[in-house]
Amino acid sequence: MSQTKTELLQGNLYINGEWVSEEEQTYFESINPATQELVGTCAAATANQVDDAVKAASTAYSHWKNTSIPERAAFLTKAAELFEDRKEELAQVMTKEMGKPLSESIGEVGVVIATAQYMAGEGRRLFGEIVPAGFPDRDIKMVREPLGVVACITPWNFPVSLASYKMFAALIAGNTVVWKPASEVALSAKIFMEVLHAAGLPKGTINLLTGSGRIVGQRLATHSEVKIISFTGSTEVGQQLAEMSSKTLKRISLELGGKNAVIVLKDADLDKAAEGIVKSAFTTTGQRCTAASRVIVDRSVKEELLKKVIALTEEMKIGNGLEQGVVIGPLVNEQQCRLVEDYVQKAVEEGGNIALGGHALSELGTCYYMPTIIDNVSSNHTIAQEEIFGPVLAFIEVNGYEEAMSVNNGTMYGLSTSIYTSSLHYASRAAKDAVSGLVYINNGTSNAEMGVAFGGMKMSGNGHREVSHHAFDVMTEWKSVYTNY
Repeated sequence: MSQTKTELLQGNLYINGEWVSEEEQTYFESINPATQELVGTCAAATANQVDDAVKAASTAYSHWKNTSIPERAAFLTKAAELFEDRKEELAQVMTKEMGKPLSESIGEVGVVIATAQYMAGEGRRLFGEIVPAGFPDRDIKMVREPLGVVACITPWNFPVSLASYKMFAALIAGNTVVWKPASEVALSAKIFMEVLHAAGLPKGTINLLTGSGRIVGQRLATHSEVKIISFTGSTEVGQQLAEMSSKTLKRISLELGGKNAVIVLKDADLDKAAEGIVKSAFTTTGQRCTAASRVIVDRSVKEELLKKVIALTEEMKIGNGLEQGVVIGPLVNEQQCRLVEDYVQKAVEEGGNIALGGHALSELGTCYYMPTIIDNVSSNHTIAQEEIFGPVLAFIEVNGYEEAMSVNNGTMYGLSTSIYTSSLHYASRAAKDAVSGLVYINNGTSNAEMGVAFGGMKMSGNGHREVSHHAFDVMTEWKSVYTNY
């Protein structure tokens, strides 16, 4: 049944504390990938509106940076309470816009609440340093200072939690924000912004711009008044943003792609390994930067592990994320579905064997793809090297730990590595040897916690971290103060 006109949502832009649109404003559609129904329409920001948002944030900065940290924290604490009130509504819209199961969306709003609470507390820990002076009658201190306007550019797979990581760290540090979410989840962003507005944040402190990356993203990356770019998305776009922002010497934080692996040694608990693999590979339909897309397994236990992984995968219910019991929803759009199909076809052409799946589920809709497991993959195959962002898992056989770690480190990415083993020796070595920002011992590749630095090495990022107090290394800069008395 199609939606009625009254059920459709409309998203405008939020600039300087008000919802705004121009007389000639153009709009784009948000489509439910599960049903192809129209969820609503969203405003596409113009270059002038980008300038307006940056100006509002820049004007608000002088007041916000001089607002006491406890007062800044009070806004975040209030926002956490209001997100709790609108948790179900926001989760419903997220699932309609990008397809993941409702339980995942509800969990994501919970992460937003936890992040607001965490960053409110971290405000009391923005410590400086006292440095012993080399001369008599002198004091030296080092203090953290905010930089100004932060442009937060976020993806569609986690519409609000990734935004909260960036924006709440920026705000508690004393910066102001211009937020550009992915167009696929613009209506989720609208609700998120409504909550922050209700929390009473001063006008201009946060501004929301929906629209194309070509207009909004590029304008933010080159704008002289934007001091920080915080981006999560593909490595290719991250490289482009880094190049564009370099001319104005912006600080840029990049959380990029991954080609994450689960290493399974012959002494591993295979039942636990299989469970961790399936959750890591197929949660969010494989559309997460930390998703496991490679299983690097000792040859002696490969067949047994493969059978267990297939059996668990076949138990997963696929369908509309709003339906009870569904654990795998559609891909975000038809384009992503076609991309997955192309990668699977390429894997077969290069010698891979499809052990499960390998086809679209057209009977469910245009964006559904069967969770796919491909055996007989070599480490140099395309499917073992490039990020797919879909429910595709490659099995790679190795002989022992040394070869396993060599294969793990043999891609341009370095985000998350998991190893299953009962050996303290190999667990300890893996923690040191894995060229990854995240290493999990006897756990899957997607199991991060609040307060722990999150980010990748190599082409998975540029060295900055989120989720913990280490975010302030991006959101602040040091000022050294010398006082002679």
